[in-house]
Amino acid sequence: TKEDVYMKKMIVLVLALVCVLGIIGCDQTKKESIEFPFETEDVLSIEMYRFPGTDGSAEKKTVTNKGDITALYTSFVKLSLTKEEVEETTEAKITSFRFNLSDGTSYDLIYYGYDIKKGTLKSKAGDFEYFTIADIGGYWDGLLSTELEATIVDISEMPQ
Repeated sequence: TKEDVYMKKMIVLVLALVCVLGIIGCDQTKKESIEFPFETEDVLSIEMYRFPGTDGSAEKKTVTNKGDITALYTSFVKLSLTKEEVEETTEAKITSFRFNLSDGTSYDLIYYGYDIKKGTLKSKAGDFEYFTIADIGGYWDGLLSTELEATIVDISEMPQ
């Protein structure tokens, strides 16, 4: 009868809804975001460091273009981050960022890339350590509108 067909359709619809809600509920990973204790207008420059090797040196680029500073700041604020445990390896590619502020202080972020688009973002000042699948190491080349020359610096200059 029509009533039996209608009831079967309702049961299937309810079961489908329960399944969808169950799948959504399974993702219990809390999404985090960076809340800087300063605004983009407070940033005078950003020093970007990359540690490519084991010879005790690193590369450094200094970003002073306001558009590039805003792009970097915004990209960090919009990152999808989680409090997930990551198996760290000694082969991490380190890219770090020092935000030099107008009040004479600085704020450091350190990214440990363990795999393509997988790594940990840490900040002592922000007191956090997050996992991300963003390509933060790619910020070195891909995010800036201006071409910056990298200089060789001692590894001790990098944010720790």
